[in-house]
Order: sequence, then C-alpha cells, then structure tokens
Amino acid sequence: MHYSSRPLALIGSLAFLNGALAQYRLVDTYNSTNFFQSFNFFDQKDPTNGFVQYKDMKSAAASGLIGINNAAGGDNSQPTIYMGVDYKTKDPQGRASVRVTSQKTYTHGLFITDLVHMPGSSENQGGECGVWPAHWLLAEGVTWPTNGEIDILEGANDQISNQMTLHTTPGCSIQQQGFDGQMVTPNCDINAPGQDKNAGCAIRHAMSDSASYGAGFNAVGGGVYATEWTSQAIRIWHFPRDMISNDIKTGKPNPAGWGTPVAKFAGGCNIDQHFQNHNIIFDTTFCGDWAGDAWTSSPSCKSKAATCQAFVQENPEKFEESYWLVKSVKVYEMGGGASPVRRWKERKAC
Repeated sequence: MHYSSRPLALIGSLAFLNGALAQYRLVDTYNSTNFFQSFNFFDQKDPTNGFVQYKDMKSAAASGLIGINNAAGGDNSQPTIYMGVDYKTKDPQGRASVRVTSQKTYTHGLFITDLVHMPGSSENQGGECGVWPAHWLLAEGVTWPTNGEIDILEGANDQISNQMTLHTTPGCSIQQQGFDGQMVTPNCDINAPGQDKNAGCAIRHAMSDSASYGAGFNAVGGGVYATEWTSQAIRIWHFPRDMISNDIKTGKPNPAGWGTPVAKFAGGCNIDQHFQNHNIIFDTTFCGDWAGDAWTSSPSCKSKAATCQAFVQENPEKFEESYWLVKSVKVYEMGGGASPVRRWKERKAC
C-alpha cells in the first residue's frame, strides 16, 4: 500500500487542534469578593413547605446569618462565604435561614464547588435531625420541574451520605451504568409510577462514604463537588479535601482524567430537552416535604420529638453546625480560540 505522509500529518494536526479546542475555560468565579453581590436572596414562603423563615440579605446580615469568614479555609489561601441559620431562638413561625440564587443562568457547563463546611451535626456522623440542606441547579421562573432540577449535594435528617437527584417532566430516565454510586430510583419524572411522588431519579454515595455529606464531610475539611452538564449526560464527582485533582487546583479541569463519577445521569433522557437555563442555589431548610415527611423513618430522630417541627422549634442549639462555608463556585464552559462561549442570561435583582 502506498500513502503520502502529508495527509497523515494533517490528520494528526487536526486531531491535536480539536483536542486543544475541546477544553473547559473559566467563565465565572464566585468567591468572597463577589458572592453576595452575585446572588439574590429568596425571602418568600418555602416552596418545599419547610419550617423556615428565609431572610433577605439586609436582614440576614444584621442577624449574623451571613458573612465573610476570614479564618483560613480549604487550602488556607482565602476567606470563605458563611451562610448559617438561627441557632438561638425558639420561633413558632420557623427557624431563620437563607436561600440564595445566582443572578446568572447556565445551560451546560462544568460547575466546581469548593466547600469547607456544610450543614451537619455535632452529635451524628452525618446530618442533624430536622435539617434539609441543598446545593443545586434549578430553572426558576417556570412551573417546576419544567427545564429540570439538578441536585448536587443534598440530604435530610441524620442521613450519612450524599444523594444526587434529577427532577423532570415525563420522558427522562437513566441507566444503571457508568457510575460508582448506588441507584435509588431510575425515573426522573416527578410523577413516575412505582416511585414516591417527586422522587425523581436518584443516585446516592455508598453508605460507607461518610466524607460525602454532613459531619463526615466537615471532618475532612470538606472538599469539591464537580458537576459536568453536557448534551450527553450529567455527571458528578466528589473529591475530599486531600484528594482534589491537581488540574482543578490549577484551574485547568479535565474530567476525562477523573475516573468514574459517583453519579452519571444518562440513558433514556434527552438532556437538552429537559434541562435549560439553570440558576445555582444554596439553601438550608427544616422539616418540609422531605425531612418532615421522613421524620418517623429515622429511629434516632423520632426518639427526640413527636414531630420534626417540634424538635426544630424547641432545640435551637442543635443547629449551630447548620452552616455553609463556601470557598468558591467556578463555572467553566467548553470553548476555544479568542473567547469562551457563554450560554448564560442575567437575572436582575428584585
């Protein structure tokens, strides 16, 4: 067989160029310098029926629910964002807390969240009874779950390991392959037959992975959750503090080198049809549709009080550990050449 070396050289060059172009580029960084200016504070009734009073930014700052923690966090190089709850007051109207939503929305991207601390327990290995913390992506301004919901870090009560979940309209399900976590439910439709209402498709860290959530997460100095959202799949990796990939630390993340994700949502789902225009959200609520409804399912929690609301109202000191310390949230998108491609829309503050 006769061949020319030039076409092969050209093919090799094109392959190299394509690889060089297919890189994630940083488009947004949220840290202690801009976080509270870049997120809106939700101060309405909790849509998940929690026993909570969400505060606006001015009220939250005045009551010490938010602030900048200048103590070293993470790799000891920068301050962190503090978002906590009221742990001193017995209020029959609900415990004061915050829910913040990014002003920008995103479709696709690589979201790298570096946390030093998440709501946990001072007594249990995981979460505290009555608490329902979440870090998630959601399309706001539309009827839920139109345009989908991606729960990155979430749990309720004394849960030990993290649960990752998608919520959608009908026509989206996932296959049990390509991830290390444990399948909980496969159908992302909130009204899927054979699943609890609003369950969605869920994957949980192994029960032995206590460093993924709550007090266990905090005990190792927190870590990074990395969420990759493409047209093909939504994948989530977790890196404990002492195992954060070097390419993340240097700002050149390459998911291809991270190994099997703990969660991969793909299979019978058109991702682009079901997920669009998401905001980044952090919140801590109490009781409600998950922690409240599941109260009697936990022997430990139901032994503390007859109801979730009674426990949360009467025991403020139990929630001192119910706070977030966020080092940063970085958003990367695929791009090349002179500038990255942005797919966000800005939401004006109310």
